Amino acid sequence: MKKSISLLLSIALLLTTFTPSLASSQDDFYKQAGEILGNVKVLQGNASGDLMLNNYLNRQDMVVLVSRLFKEESVARNSSAKIPFKDVTNSFYKPYISWSVNKGLIVGKTETKFGFDETVTVQQLQTVLLRALGYNEEAKDWANVPTFASGLGIMDNIDVQPNDVLIRGLMASMTVNALRINKKGTNTTLAESLNLNIPSPFNVESAYTINRDTLKVEGIATGTNTLKLHIKPISKGITAGEKSVDVALQSDGRFSVEVKGLESGEYSYAFTNGSYYTKYENFNIKELPLELVDIKADNLKEIKLTFSKAIDKSTALFTSNYYTNAGNIKKVRLEDGDRQVVLTLADNSTMINQKKYNLSIYKIKSLNGEELSIKDEEFTVFDNAVPNVEKVKQLGNKMLKIYFSEPIKPARNSNFTIDGKRFSGSVRNEDNIVYLTFYTTLDEGMHTLTTNYIEDYVGYKSVEEAIPFEIIKDTEAPKLIEARATLEEVTLTFDEEIDTNTASRNNFYWKYGSLKRYPTQVKVSGEEVILDFSNNKLQANKKETIYVDGVADYSGNKLRYGEINVVPAVDLSTPEVVSIRVSDNGKEINVYYNKNVVANNRSFYTIKDKDNKLISIKDITGSGREYKIVLFQPLPVGTNTLTIQGVYDTTTLKNVIYPYTKTIDMKDLTPPRVISHSGKDRQITLQFSKIMDMSTITNPNNYLVKFGNFRMFLPQDTQFDTLSDGKMLMITLPETIEGKEVKVGTSGNLTEIQILGVKDISGNLIEPITLNFTSYTTMKGKAIDFYQTEPGYQAVYEDPNEIKIKFDQPIVDAKPDDFSIHGRTIYDVIVDGSEVITLRLDNSNSTEPPTLSIKNTNKMKTMIELDVQGGTINILDKVAPRVKDDNYHLRTNYSTIELTFTEKLQDELKSLFARDLIIIDPSGNVLSDSSYSTSLSRDYCTINIKINNKESGSYRIMIKDKPDFIMDKSGNRTESGGQSFYAD
Repeated sequence: MKKSISLLLSIALLLTTFTPSLASSQDDFYKQAGEILGNVKVLQGNASGDLMLNNYLNRQDMVVLVSRLFKEESVARNSSAKIPFKDVTNSFYKPYISWSVNKGLIVGKTETKFGFDETVTVQQLQTVLLRALGYNEEAKDWANVPTFASGLGIMDNIDVQPNDVLIRGLMASMTVNALRINKKGTNTTLAESLNLNIPSPFNVESAYTINRDTLKVEGIATGTNTLKLHIKPISKGITAGEKSVDVALQSDGRFSVEVKGLESGEYSYAFTNGSYYTKYENFNIKELPLELVDIKADNLKEIKLTFSKAIDKSTALFTSNYYTNAGNIKKVRLEDGDRQVVLTLADNSTMINQKKYNLSIYKIKSLNGEELSIKDEEFTVFDNAVPNVEKVKQLGNKMLKIYFSEPIKPARNSNFTIDGKRFSGSVRNEDNIVYLTFYTTLDEGMHTLTTNYIEDYVGYKSVEEAIPFEIIKDTEAPKLIEARATLEEVTLTFDEEIDTNTASRNNFYWKYGSLKRYPTQVKVSGEEVILDFSNNKLQANKKETIYVDGVADYSGNKLRYGEINVVPAVDLSTPEVVSIRVSDNGKEINVYYNKNVVANNRSFYTIKDKDNKLISIKDITGSGREYKIVLFQPLPVGTNTLTIQGVYDTTTLKNVIYPYTKTIDMKDLTPPRVISHSGKDRQITLQFSKIMDMSTITNPNNYLVKFGNFRMFLPQDTQFDTLSDGKMLMITLPETIEGKEVKVGTSGNLTEIQILGVKDISGNLIEPITLNFTSYTTMKGKAIDFYQTEPGYQAVYEDPNEIKIKFDQPIVDAKPDDFSIHGRTIYDVIVDGSEVITLRLDNSNSTEPPTLSIKNTNKMKTMIELDVQGGTINILDKVAPRVKDDNYHLRTNYSTIELTFTEKLQDELKSLFARDLIIIDPSGNVLSDSSYSTSLSRDYCTINIKINNKESGSYRIMIKDKPDFIMDKSGNRTESGGQSFYAD
């Protein structure tokens, strides 16, 4: 019946896609059975207690074991019956064999031959055990003994053949199986009939299922009160090591256990009770796409990102690759087989417990090149645990390195005692690690570190913890165990941490002939030392020896004259852009690469706005992996496109980047603000920084005014008029409020207005603000910034003959005499009732913006009849420089041709002007830009073109289409215009 149930269970499991685990490991099964027989004094070991389970069992020793099994060894030892076997001459074994024959348990190989000293076979022991179970007739049917024995269960969990020779462990397993079987015709087991206590065997029947990266195992365990699931990887590509998981058992031995987050590949699993293992069962985790599995913050300084597979360090370890509104990120580390990224916030950034935050990842890659970007992933901080010590590491006799469960606030000496005494030494914090440096060295042997009142960033303080540690005298110098290298960088791995104070560039070198080549920089990180040989590159495809001399561990042991061989790997990989980040003011774009590159040439970058208009680049700064694009003006709101090409790495091969294009969506997230306000009589004008939502700025409930000594919302019959496309609001109050005449200003009774609840068209809410009408400036109109993105400029110069000025309210009257201008003449002023007026200027052969001011004695008027403040007007230059109109035939000075422009040009780019020119020599040949050079004259308006080996005759000079470098001081590029200029 037992076998039928087992068979039905197996079929059911298969039908539900479960796969039963195999039987217990055979070696463990032998060991378990041997211990059982040893405990009941059936199987005895040698003098050292070894049961010798792998020794072969001969026929006469089998008889002795059987006598012990029947608890009749003393009877067997004293048996006097004669035996017919002529090959049994040993007096010790004669009585045992006589006893077994009379007992009906053993027969000879023939009537006169016992088979003394012959090894027992499986089938022979099967026959003996059948007789012990009362199956004497069945035991006589020699040919069918194996089948019958297996059917009874004697061979359960045993995989051998009938003719295999018997070892003691196999004998024990078959015997224990037999002891658990009922004797023929009874309900009593053989063990019960022999009064032997045979415990249930350790065995696990299980089935597993796979769901993505999760293994689930269910089953039932017998013969144990404790159980662990052990998983070990088989595939080479799996980065995580073996895992052991505690399994909770129900009272009947049933269990269900899950292991999540397994990498793709082949594994095997088995169960253990601490002494024995079941046989390993293989399973496979299929390749999963690169996904963010989990994001959590269980303390206020770290954000932990778990991915579906191991990720590539070249993209993962850049702080610039991540953005979170939780604060600035200062450090990135990898854990859990490179499947988890831990972000540590900067010292000035701390999250708030139980608050929600967002995180974005610009780009991250798996080891096989899959890419993943995350935008605004939400997570909640939840810290409910006190900090505790996870590990204490001895660094020689100088220092202890204490790892805490989370970053902690700066610790002090008072937080630590060693052997009951307050710690004497220096304390240094580094996030979740504390370094204790001793003033005096500790003695060898065991010590106790006690920590108390360690505080995390929530304010939770740790309870007292006592952690034993051992100071072991270290007299051995650190050893080199591994080296890996590219042509530019060597990473050395030692067998212990290196004292950072002992590692400098003079401690490391390689040789080129007899010359020593030293690194330019050395970085120590625990057991690893990274050497920068970018200025002394190693040789390709050649084994090099790296020499190390003088570096020491924290016990002061120095490595002298160490060396290790390495074959540098030639870096064939092209550089890649890891991420880009735009500054808050929109005028800087930080570009982060995955390796050191040369990327400081403006020609490598092209930026265009949503209308495909080129955006001027002022400068490129940076080095290594990080560069900054500096713009003349902020990126406009909307979709901008950045293209990068030509950038190359610093390796010997100078691998060039593949063209990279990135769209930058500049969203308007800034709240609106009031940039000016004024009031007179019953009217108030408000100038906003952005186009406003009409429904909110015309709602009287969004304005609270101070009227006399009382505060009140604007009356419902207040009139609202919007101007300037929704950026300006004119409020006209009723003539009286509660019977009192309304008058705005110092001499009136309405002196303040509070604005709240108004929004711009993007939904950004204004920060509540209170404005007063008691100052001089609120009683006059004034010029304001023309563009909010370009503060400090009240006027714009977009046409050589026009200047536009912006005011804080509509202007209704202005004349040329109201202004003072230097170098130009104003012949007309255009006033259209808006806040922008246009000054028409005389024609000029200059594009330099003039000096302009509003006279203090001006007669200008605003829409609400206010006067206008005088003062200097700063002009934003938007006019491109051009070649002067009278310059079509150029002046020549020996081999130098002079090309004069209408305003001053950028001196920093003068050597690059040559790239924007097309020069045709007298023979009609187009000169390469290496055939001539460019510079600027002292007035910065004239480009001096010096031609190498200048011929006599006429040269034709043109400016190429869409020039890149010829620009004025404000960054306006010149335009080609298709003109040709000539010089002899």
